[in-house]
Amino acid sequence: MPMPLSRRREGFLGKFALSLSVAAVALGSAPVAAGPGPVASVRRTAIVDAVDKTQSCVVNISSEKKAASNSRWPFSAEENQRPRISGMGSGVIVDSRGYILTNHHVVDKVQGIEIQLADGTTYSGRVLQYDPVMDLALLKIEPARPLRAITIGSSADLMVGETVITIGNAFGYENTVSVGIISALHRDVTLSDEQVYRNLVQTDASINPGNSGGPLININGELIGINVAVRAGAQGIGFALPIDEVKRVAAEMLSTRRIASTWHGLVVDDLLRGTERTVVITEVQPGSPGAAAGFKTGDEVVRVGELAVASMLDLERGLLDSHPGRPTNLLIRRGGADQSLALDVKPLPRGMSVVASSEPGDLVWEILGLKTMPVSTEWVSAVSPKLRGGLYIEAVLPGSPAAQAAIQKGDILVGMNAGTRHWETIRPDNILYVLRQPEAVQTQGAVLYVVRNNGIQPRRVSLAETRAKKIISQ
Repeated sequence: MPMPLSRRREGFLGKFALSLSVAAVALGSAPVAAGPGPVASVRRTAIVDAVDKTQSCVVNISSEKKAASNSRWPFSAEENQRPRISGMGSGVIVDSRGYILTNHHVVDKVQGIEIQLADGTTYSGRVLQYDPVMDLALLKIEPARPLRAITIGSSADLMVGETVITIGNAFGYENTVSVGIISALHRDVTLSDEQVYRNLVQTDASINPGNSGGPLININGELIGINVAVRAGAQGIGFALPIDEVKRVAAEMLSTRRIASTWHGLVVDDLLRGTERTVVITEVQPGSPGAAAGFKTGDEVVRVGELAVASMLDLERGLLDSHPGRPTNLLIRRGGADQSLALDVKPLPRGMSVVASSEPGDLVWEILGLKTMPVSTEWVSAVSPKLRGGLYIEAVLPGSPAAQAAIQKGDILVGMNAGTRHWETIRPDNILYVLRQPEAVQTQGAVLYVVRNNGIQPRRVSLAETRAKKIISQ
């Protein structure tokens, strides 16, 4: 009978006893300290260099998850009093602005995500995107300084027997390094009826509880896989998602379409020509900003703005800060000659949005000082599976009722309360409906429930301002 497999998101470590016996052997002479000479150079192997290059790109993930509840309403007292279960995992920094890739099962339905960098600095994290089928999730922190992003490699040329390295939060011991080899390729693993992994990389490098979401790297310090599972009861049988499949999903999750609701219309793929890796445009969507800028199929993308392009992920990374009306210069290679083209991203046309498209209400801006954008269930389901979506806060007017209530850009408005009644907010007109209820008018205020740091926080807004009352009455 095949042994069961387990994914690696575990709770707090139990108590353990550690026994250590030491045998000392007296040598006739004192030990000689290794200095920076020939001995040190011999000790500094390719493995040491690979770890040194990569370790600062790996993060530790701590999280909390509420126990199950029978309450239907996510803001009820019962819901807020549920006990919390702790978990741990690892992740890799894929962009210096704080974008982190990990396994979906590490952060599935959790709250209070805490990200610890290799230097011990901690930040609150939030889930931006996830793909449960591939078991991947994209997290975001707001670092005080640019972070070092991991170098993306390729899984197309992996060899059975080649040396690989894992780094992660094994059993809660952060930055744990383990070395092994690739034991096999193209493994299919069934974890449950809901989770089946395809085309995995098998390795005997140690993958322990807490390693999930961390990197599998090659001897050059390049990311070649995301650690995902280990065979329970076995030794030296672990699995990782191959990076070539990971980066296709990660590029979509990091795309301007998902993150900024803009589009460029360029479809790219990574090509391996001998030992040289290039990123080539495989499709230019008709009528797209890319087509208007003059891009053609077969163009090699060399640079996006100031970012050198080494993988398909870099195209989206380079365009993340682009805005309509502010073109970004792309250096391409066509027919062996380099040339620069200016790409001006555009807002997503209706019908192309990842979520339902709806213009933010002008009245909401006038009353509360909020500019909102509807978002789908996947943006908020990690906080509560009962939520059906929300309104992403794109802007807050200084001095407005929303600003005075400490609502911030990046919050997601998921519900409102007036008196003893609650409403969900998935469209701007939901806000206006609540503000016009007798309870809100009589109390001259309402409570807004916003998602922040993967938790739901109440924020009371005042409607006592004369202009706001006049608009509501109309």
